[in-house]
Parts: sequence; structure tokens; C-alpha cells
Amino acid sequence: MTHFEFLRTLVHSVREVGAAATLDAVRTERPRFDRGNYHHTRAVFYVWAVSRLVDAGLSDMGILWHPLVDDQSPLAWWHVGVLESAEAHETFIPSTEALPGEPQPTELAEVALAV
Repeated sequence: MTHFEFLRTLVHSVREVGAAATLDAVRTERPRFDRGNYHHTRAVFYVWAVSRLVDAGLSDMGILWHPLVDDQSPLAWWHVGVLESAEAHETFIPSTEALPGEPQPTELAEVALAV
């Protein structure tokens, strides 16, 4: 799956079912990217980024062209050594570069609604 294809599926899914359900689907499907492998920290980052841009009211094209979703953008939040680690591929690693109070990618979870 190319980066662009991955982003297009995220944009559509975040608009249709929300960020948490999108991340759950990505976690289950484990698409192959990042040199042909699944990478959970990057997956969380891109769902978070797309969700922020959707919430800001950007069009699909505005999101796809936005620098936040560029394939090199995670390097603003993580040291390259952290991103290349096996742990970052398998689990979400919190940002190593964001300062306190700055926006940071987070791993979303479905919130159960009380009936």
C-alpha cells in the first residue's frame, strides 16, 4: 500500500466512523507500509494527524496535500532511531521530541457508551 493510498483510506474512514474506530481497523488489518511492514507508531500518528485535519474542517484534498501527513512528518515527533525500532513497529511509542504542552499523537481507543 502506498502512503497516498493509506492516507485516502484513513480520511474516508475517519469521516465515516471516527478516529478511534479507524485506528481499531488499522490495528486489526495491519496494512503493509514503511518499507513493506506494518508500523504501529506511524499508524497511530497518521490516524491522529488525519483526525486533527478533519476536525479542523479541511477538505479531502486539503488533508492529502497537508504537510502534517507527509511521509517524513513523524520525524518531527520521534527520533529516527526510535521510529526504526522493533518496538515502534509493534506498539505505540509516545513522542520523544514534542515538548510538554505541544500537540502529541495519542493512541485512541473506542469509548464504550453507557446505555
